[in-house]
Amino acid sequence: MILGDMGADVIKVERPGGGDETRQWGPPFAAEDSVYFLSRLPGLRPTGRADLVRRLSRRCDVLLENFVPGKLAKRGLDFASLSAQNPGLIYCSISGFGQSGPWRRRAGYDVAAAAIGGFLGITGEPDGPPVRAGVAVTDLSTGLYALSAILAALYRRRTAESLGEVGRGCWIDANLLDTPGQEPSRWGTGHANLAPYQAFDTSDRRQLILGAGNDRQFGVLCRRLGAPHLATDPRFLSNRLRVANRTSLIPLIQALVRARPLADWLATLEGSDLPYGPVNTVAEALASPPVADPASGLLVTCEHPAAGRVTAPGPAVRFDGRRGEVTRPPPRLGEHTDEVLASCWTAAARSCWSCGGGK
Repeated sequence: MILGDMGADVIKVERPGGGDETRQWGPPFAAEDSVYFLSRLPGLRPTGRADLVRRLSRRCDVLLENFVPGKLAKRGLDFASLSAQNPGLIYCSISGFGQSGPWRRRAGYDVAAAAIGGFLGITGEPDGPPVRAGVAVTDLSTGLYALSAILAALYRRRTAESLGEVGRGCWIDANLLDTPGQEPSRWGTGHANLAPYQAFDTSDRRQLILGAGNDRQFGVLCRRLGAPHLATDPRFLSNRLRVANRTSLIPLIQALVRARPLADWLATLEGSDLPYGPVNTVAEALASPPVADPASGLLVTCEHPAAGRVTAPGPAVRFDGRRGEVTRPPPRLGEHTDEVLASCWTAAARSCWSCGGGK
């Protein structure tokens, strides 16, 4: 999706008949596809039949796959086979547990990798059970690492070409298990190395994230809370002391925050450089000024041939002050197969004629 946001022409090869299994990850559904699928894959052109991958890979810059290691090799679609016909091909494999090792044959799913890698073990309240993150953090992180590696490989290839050398591709191995970190314990919304830095309850039963990233900010926080004496309390003079005396500090701040509603605190904290904000629902987040403003480009709306108007996240970054554009709606299964095949055969015929084959 991000490569597409940056302007790449992305061809998504799906299983004929059923397609990407996330098309059925619902409810909710919009027409024949799940909202989950529609919100994540705008701007792609799907096609099918693995035997066409060889032909497509001859003219593509990047191939990205997430099969269980070894499956594509059985069909002659591994890096060694495809790079033999396109030495510049950048081939990125995403798996659950890597291309080698005792678990390489295991299927990879976000929650399993997060559990095995220790991420679930550090997520949740200190006295509660492990908690799955609200989004697939391991999946997303692995995808971002893969994206960075692909861009680095493209840059390396282009650099070689600019020096008159052969621009060769490479095989990138990214997997879910390498992504999670490991820490000793759970902190809920808190932070192991900072205090205060967590959610606090307000008088109207909302929650406010509030923190201090350094000693100066702690002084600002105390003044905004109406308790400047806390900044000079010997127990809280430095972050090291505040972390050591967390069990004394947090109840004091909680008592202050609980005395007023969320809107009052947001007004009081406005203009400070403190880390603060409301704990929003998804609907509240989408309605918040920086997201809902049409000029922000954070949400894009396009017309889907079956589902009607579809709203999805827009490109996350700007280039020279402008976001990339979503030029296509999320694709229907097989919608672009004929288009892709036609361009594929045209390119093949042109290549054959230019080499003197005449067929």
